[in-house]
Amino acid sequence: MSFPLCGHIPRLTYFRHVVRREQFFQYESVQNEWLVFAVEDGSFYYEIENRRATASFGDLVFCPPGVVFRRVVISPVTLFVLRMGWGDDQGNELDPSGLDRIPVGKVSLRDTEKLMVDYAAMKQHNFLEERWSMIGRNHYLHHIWLMYCEQAEQLPSAEAPRSSDPLILKATTLIQTQAFERFSLKAIAVSLGVNRVQLCQKFHAELGTTPIKYVTALRIEKAKKLLAETNLTVDQISECCGYQNGFYLSRVFKANCRMTPKQYRMEHRL
Repeated sequence: MSFPLCGHIPRLTYFRHVVRREQFFQYESVQNEWLVFAVEDGSFYYEIENRRATASFGDLVFCPPGVVFRRVVISPVTLFVLRMGWGDDQGNELDPSGLDRIPVGKVSLRDTEKLMVDYAAMKQHNFLEERWSMIGRNHYLHHIWLMYCEQAEQLPSAEAPRSSDPLILKATTLIQTQAFERFSLKAIAVSLGVNRVQLCQKFHAELGTTPIKYVTALRIEKAKKLLAETNLTVDQISECCGYQNGFYLSRVFKANCRMTPKQYRMEHRL
C-alpha cells in the first residue's frame, strides 16, 4: 500500500506544551506558518474558514497560514502548540501550491495508545538541549503524521469492505474528514459531481451501508473512546463527535450500542 501524503514531511519551527489552560491568550490569530493544536486533554471549540467543530483528546487541528483561527476553551485543555513548514522526502521545501492535500480543521486519530506514547516522548524532550529537543520532537511528529497518512488511506472499520470504485474511495475520505464537524452529505455529493441520491445508491451498492450509517459508526466509535479515555461530559463529547447536544448523542448511542453512554463509561472506564 502506498501513502501519497507521506511525501509531505512536517518540519517543526516552534513547540509549546500548554497545561490545563482555562482560556486562550488570544481568541483569534493569523499565522504565517501552518499551526497545529494537538489535544492531550480537555476540549476547545474552533472556527477555521467555514469549519466549526470541537476538538478533544486524539484530535489535531490544522490551520494553514494566512487564515483566521478562532478558538475558545470548553473544558480546561492541555495541548501541544506546533508551528511547522513542509518539505518533501528529499528534504526540499514544498511550494505552497503543493500543499492542497494537507488537512484543514480537525483530524481524529484512532490509535490513541500510540498517540499517548508519542505525546509522552515529546514532553520528555523538555529536559534536553534545545537543538536535540527539536530533533527528537520532529521524530515523534513524523510518527504521528505517518499514523494519519496510514489512516487516511483506509476505511476505519474492519467490518466495512474496501471499495475499488474511485468515487466511493473519495467519498469515504471526505466523510472521514468531515464526520465530526457540521456534516453535509449534499455538499459532499456535489463536490464529487453526483447528486445525493446517486451517491447514496452507489455507496450502498459498494459497501452495503448508507453514508449516514457510516457517519454514525464513525461518531459512535469516537464517542466510545472519549467515554473510556477522558473525563469529558456527555454534552462535551457530543460536540466533539458532531452532534448538537448530549441528549441526541445518548439516543443514537443507545440505539446502536443497546446501552447509554453512562453505562458504557462505567463498564469500559480505563
